[in-house]
Amino acid sequence: MMLVPWRLIALAFGWRTSFRLEGAHPRLVIHHKRHADRLAGADAWKRAALVSIRAPDFVNPKGRSSS
Repeated sequence: MMLVPWRLIALAFGWRTSFRLEGAHPRLVIHHKRHADRLAGADAWKRAALVSIRAPDFVNPKGRSSS
């Protein structure tokens, strides 16, 4: 099984780290200046990379549904 370097991928897309104090313990938070999302938790780097590489939703220029 190949390990995916989620942190390196997310850093390449411009995601950065910060820390937020929750009580006496600092919590790692992943953020991006162009995204409103703030991600935290064990899989934050993975979710940040997937947000960056997700294909945008298709919008039909004539206003019709694509179905």
